[in-house]
Amino acid sequence: MSTSLTIWTKRLVTTAIIYSVLLVATIACQRAFNTSEINLLIGTADEQQLSYELIIHNPLTNTYSFDIIED
Repeated sequence: MSTSLTIWTKRLVTTAIIYSVLLVATIACQRAFNTSEINLLIGTADEQQLSYELIIHNPLTNTYSFDIIED
């Protein structure tokens, strides 16, 4: 009985570790993609001398809103 419990405990811990690694990798990829997209938007707006508003909604993943302000 204790052997089967140990096996299930090891499987549970292994599964939790795998899912945690996948979650961290997903967040890191999303943050990197959003950061490069923000840099591209800001660079393009600055080149064209446009006014813009950038709001970062979630600093962990860098989800954002970007709007060009019409004068």
